[in-house]
Amino acid sequence: MIRFLPLLAALVPITVSAQTLTMEAVGTEAREGVLPSIELLIRLDAPADHVLLVEVSLSGVDASAGTDFTPSLIPVTFQPGEVVKTARVNIVDDAEDEVQRETLVATVQSVTPLDTTNPPVVVNAAPAIPLTILDNDNYFSVEAQPGPEGGAVILTITQRHDSDRREVVFAAPGAGSATPGADFEPWQKVAALAPGTTETTVAIGLMPDAEPEGDETFPVEMTHYGPGTTIFDPVRATATIIDETEPEVPVRIEYIEGTATVSYMDFTRTDRFSHPPMGATLIRHLGGTRMTLAQDNGANLELRRSCMEGIDFDGIASGIPGLSAEDIGAGNRVGWYGDFTVEGIAFDYAMFEQPDGNYFGWGRQRGDVDGAKILTLHGYRVTLLEPQPDVPRLPVDDAGSQLPPEAVTDAVARQVAADLGMTADEVRPFLSSNTAPDMTTGDGESSRPVDVTVLLDPEGRPLRADRAAPGPCDPGYGEASPATKRLRYRFGTAGDGIYAQGVIQDVETGVFEEAYMEDLGDMSGSLDNAAERAHQGLDPALKAPD
Repeated sequence: MIRFLPLLAALVPITVSAQTLTMEAVGTEAREGVLPSIELLIRLDAPADHVLLVEVSLSGVDASAGTDFTPSLIPVTFQPGEVVKTARVNIVDDAEDEVQRETLVATVQSVTPLDTTNPPVVVNAAPAIPLTILDNDNYFSVEAQPGPEGGAVILTITQRHDSDRREVVFAAPGAGSATPGADFEPWQKVAALAPGTTETTVAIGLMPDAEPEGDETFPVEMTHYGPGTTIFDPVRATATIIDETEPEVPVRIEYIEGTATVSYMDFTRTDRFSHPPMGATLIRHLGGTRMTLAQDNGANLELRRSCMEGIDFDGIASGIPGLSAEDIGAGNRVGWYGDFTVEGIAFDYAMFEQPDGNYFGWGRQRGDVDGAKILTLHGYRVTLLEPQPDVPRLPVDDAGSQLPPEAVTDAVARQVAADLGMTADEVRPFLSSNTAPDMTTGDGESSRPVDVTVLLDPEGRPLRADRAAPGPCDPGYGEASPATKRLRYRFGTAGDGIYAQGVIQDVETGVFEEAYMEDLGDMSGSLDNAAERAHQGLDPALKAPD
């Protein structure tokens, strides 16, 4: 009998068992400059029977091949008997400040048997694996905001991208046209940016002084210590100190005879006290809160705008023969006050501005000398020796009559209101008025012009008069919103006509940016016409207040 089984066996194909390939990452994150690569483990579930070529593809989500990682394709070869192979994703340590976390994805693109005569069956079960590159570089932009004497320069430090760690930045001021320690705080400043933040500020304190020396600058060197590359733009910032001191004004100080009292045990003696006149210079600091009276004897009297409600004017006046409490300033809530102490003797002094622009006040000395109590009181007058420079004097024989300040203010309010789309009553709280120095005969008795002032914020919005310049006795003193521009109208009379003038002044620098002065031949007798001419002549860029 013939058997066919061998033939049948030859016709049935031999069954080949399939292998499974997987991939895993040793770690899924790497920081630039710390880990040079991320390792991927490609694994077979059984030793390879044949030579296999596995290609791992790397594709960027927001990371870029070549600039953030290499290569884009990794070939891995399994030799017979091998089970695990390693593929390395190289991390590029660049110098670019990028988003904190950049992502790429690793996948097994292909599995190719290199033995084509009897190729094995390999199942690609490798998952797509997201990988993250952590940036280690920093780019900071630096902006230095100028500050006034006695204030601060503010450095704003902005990082292009946030970080997952605390970044510390150092700012070291150095010598420039400004002097360390004399003009600004000389020590290094430290600023920190918390994780997830991109901006911080540093304040460098500025010293007040009484010298009119113009704006000064000093460099600020920026540094940062980190694992990668740090770029500052600029690496050396320039800080500017705004000189808020006006040029010196020559004055003459005349002392009013007072008294000097010495008390020792039961003995008291009072004598007349007098002091010869002397020259001096008056330095007005912009901002309106400080003045310096520099005397020719080398002593500087520093004065600040102060609330005078607690001063015993009656007691001081009792020691100055011929002067009353009102003569030396009683009734003024606000004045200029200063004090200092020398060898146990306390000196204080005050003065008050007079309608003619000069000052009148009192001085006092109190203390103990060898057990004796000493009290000296006197009055004094400070007379400015320069004429008012901003407008020319009108002819002496054409003094005219005094304009009513309220009517002048209302006329300006109507012009400003028309510009802002408001009513005059709504605008009125933003205006302040006062009588200006006498511009005619100079004797203080003739008609005086009327000034109307509007203070503007940086956007050109008027500030309420009571908010923009509160007095030292008011609760909100020192907390008012700062004004950057001063809009001032001036109205006076010459004969039967009304003349109008106007200026726009920068509050910080004192510079007159715009000015209007009409020809006296164009005067009319109408206050509204004068206000319209002054307002249109200046043409200020105004915005309605909030």
